[in-house]
Amino acid sequence: MKILATADSHFGYEFGRTSQAKNQSIQKMFDVYQEVMKQAKSERVDLVLHGGDMFNRSQPKEKIISEAYNIIRNLAEDGIPFIGIPGNHDRSKLPESLLNFISKDIYLLSKFSAIEIEDLVILGFPFIGKDPRVILSKTYNLAKSSPQKSFLILCHQLFDGAMFGPHQHVFKNKSDTLVTTDLPENVRLILSGHIHRAQSLQNRRVFYTGSLERTSFMEIVEPKGYLLINLEDDYLDVKFQKIETSPMEVKELDITNVNQISKLIEQHYPDNSIRTQLRFFGRKLTEDEIKFLWSYLPAKEFPLISFSPKKPSHILRKLYNNKKKNFQFEAS
Repeated sequence: MKILATADSHFGYEFGRTSQAKNQSIQKMFDVYQEVMKQAKSERVDLVLHGGDMFNRSQPKEKIISEAYNIIRNLAEDGIPFIGIPGNHDRSKLPESLLNFISKDIYLLSKFSAIEIEDLVILGFPFIGKDPRVILSKTYNLAKSSPQKSFLILCHQLFDGAMFGPHQHVFKNKSDTLVTTDLPENVRLILSGHIHRAQSLQNRRVFYTGSLERTSFMEIVEPKGYLLINLEDDYLDVKFQKIETSPMEVKELDITNVNQISKLIEQHYPDNSIRTQLRFFGRKLTEDEIKFLWSYLPAKEFPLISFSPKKPSHILRKLYNNKKKNFQFEAS
């Protein structure tokens, strides 16, 4: 079986300081997903999976819902089943829709469900915030009771060893991080959303698809894309397919011994056409400096430029201790 997996599409996500910039960022998320669905058709996949945070908010606007579901419906009309689950941004529930009734090939799961497609059982469930380990017991019992079947878990959770951000923070040994070593061998693969960096964990049993676009400057050096999976009785192959994303830049400005930040900005003047963050570290910004930045970078002239911190109480540390290096999709 050939599967295409994505997650964290965050439809409705806005960036920018003008309505035009915000609308463009909303449309970009749809355009990228539409292109990936075209790849699903050209690759002739048997199934498309979405690992949660389909929408950026739990109550998206009707036009956002409509455009997202139209993409899914078009996929199903071409005979490709779609299974999606809600994530934490979706508040563990996707908007009500007739899609589940319009097509037998569309599954938007609002509770723990088992969907059988060909010889594969997909176990999908919404984001669980409290005590997610209970769900592994349920999965264990189902898989153990049907040893002749292959299982795939689709979820939106934290797994032990997941890595995030330029400082490569690792989630480990927490009450909400999951370990899969006790699951039966016929649980062949676990696909998850939630962490936006694509990666594999726990002896390549757990895969994060990553997001298709960057929603944070913390993701600037992470490649974006989707997973192509070939799953057979005695064979499993997972490949990360990188895609082009919108340009993004972080300008880190050390103000430890700087009295006039205007001169520093002039030396690192931001490109108006690229989503950019001016990131000041080394000491606190004063209230006067923050007021100056708002006036120096008017929204109409700099719709894609932001700065951080925005409060004088915050002191930032440097994001990149060494030269920036793009992360790769790594197996661990």
